[in-house]
Amino acid sequence: MALPIQGIPTLYGKEARRFRDMADKAERRFEKKEREGKSRDVTQDPEYQMTLSILKKSHLI
Repeated sequence: MALPIQGIPTLYGKEARRFRDMADKAERRFEKKEREGKSRDVTQDPEYQMTLSILKKSHLI
């Protein structure tokens, strides 16, 4: 018996822009800290935790 093909969850419109803006903001903040010589631990960032949560709920990781 074959398993049904499930669609891949995809963000569209406002949600996609918000997700991308948050990812870009987090990246810029860590690049700034790196230039200042501060340690870079992305796993402790709230935006990283939220992104990880979204990906887990989407069964992508």
